Amino acid sequence: MISSFERLRELSVNQAAGEKFRVVVAGADDADIIEILSEAIDLGMVEASLVGSEKHIREIASKTGTDLSRFEVIDASSAEESVAKSVSALRSGRGDILMKGNLKTSTLIRQVLDKEQGLRSERILSHVGVTSVPGKTGFLIVTDAGINIAPDLARKKDIVLNAVQVAAALGIECPKVAILSYVESAEKHSSPSITDAVMLTEMGRHGLFPNCIVEGPYALDNAVSAKSAATKGVADRKVAGNADIVVAHDIHMGNAIYKAVQLWVGSPIAAVVIGCATPIIVPSRADSHESKLMSIALAVQIMKKNKS
Repeated sequence: MISSFERLRELSVNQAAGEKFRVVVAGADDADIIEILSEAIDLGMVEASLVGSEKHIREIASKTGTDLSRFEVIDASSAEESVAKSVSALRSGRGDILMKGNLKTSTLIRQVLDKEQGLRSERILSHVGVTSVPGKTGFLIVTDAGINIAPDLARKKDIVLNAVQVAAALGIECPKVAILSYVESAEKHSSPSITDAVMLTEMGRHGLFPNCIVEGPYALDNAVSAKSAATKGVADRKVAGNADIVVAHDIHMGNAIYKAVQLWVGSPIAAVVIGCATPIIVPSRADSHESKLMSIALAVQIMKKNKS
């Protein structure tokens, strides 16, 4: 099991030439993204294609002293064209991982989800963040903090399955999945978050979530803290106090947890959008350098698992 960012980095660097996955960046005229990918290439983690305004990409490279000979550069005259060419490269096997550069996430996702020319699969897309928190051995996976605003029960099912896929890439064989609400009991309470948690738990009991344990409702504290679970009288549950994955009710809850970890814990957060033919890296400008690099490493591990 990969239980630290140090180990994630170790397993993702120094790949043999024939084993390296290619990251294709849509909207690659972005100095931060080019810097991160230059480091990833130096580490032997990936190969990379930069898709965007070739003029601007070369201007950035000149200012930053970046050697562009290590990259494939594909010219595109607009954000839309850069996404189209990036998706085409992935569809044709000339790339493995999609990454967002200097463009809107909505522009990227819209073409990814195109029924005829996109990368969609049978599942919905969802955002999956991987981080470390005090008191927990191994990673905590947080979902969904960035794609689904108010997912219904069917979408939450896919959100769980996508997160379990990421957990499997990290070697977590049977992750404990906590479905979050504002309380840990369905008794004397009624809300969509509680109802969905109960239904998802029942789905798990009927075998609809293989290779994991799904349970809820949980408040965040008793999902990840054994002390809190004991205090609240739920310590006998299978997931209580030791969740590997926490599933937020909606984007407001998920994004708040995600940002709180960034601001107050100080740990990197490796994040991908999952649910289509390839992992998608959608970095925020607020993400740390290490978070962006670890997001690439996470995408590499997901691809390695998919190919195994």
